[in-house]
Amino acid sequence: MTVLYVVDELVLNELVRFSKRSPKEVEAELEEQGRRYLNLARKDAERHGIAISSLTHRGDPFEEVVAAARQLGADLIIMGHTGRRGTSRVLIGSVTERVLDYAPCPVLVMK
Repeated sequence: MTVLYVVDELVLNELVRFSKRSPKEVEAELEEQGRRYLNLARKDAERHGIAISSLTHRGDPFEEVVAAARQLGADLIIMGHTGRRGTSRVLIGSVTERVLDYAPCPVLVMK
């Protein structure tokens, strides 16, 4: 199993725009947040005897998920059903919706 965390460039740019921190500082903070999430996933998987690898990418989350699935030859993508990109997507986040449209394999959407 591979777990992917994407530093969303849109979020990165907005945080830089509205803060007094440099792009490098904000990016480092987002990457650290990603490492924490990936470590939690690793610990949980290990408790259940599942070996995982983890990746951190930077870019548009939808594009990065689809590209990673293609590159890895993924059999399945598992994603959450809500996102952080606005209120226009009530039931499914825009990233998840786009992955559903372009994924090279089945997508399991979880609550």
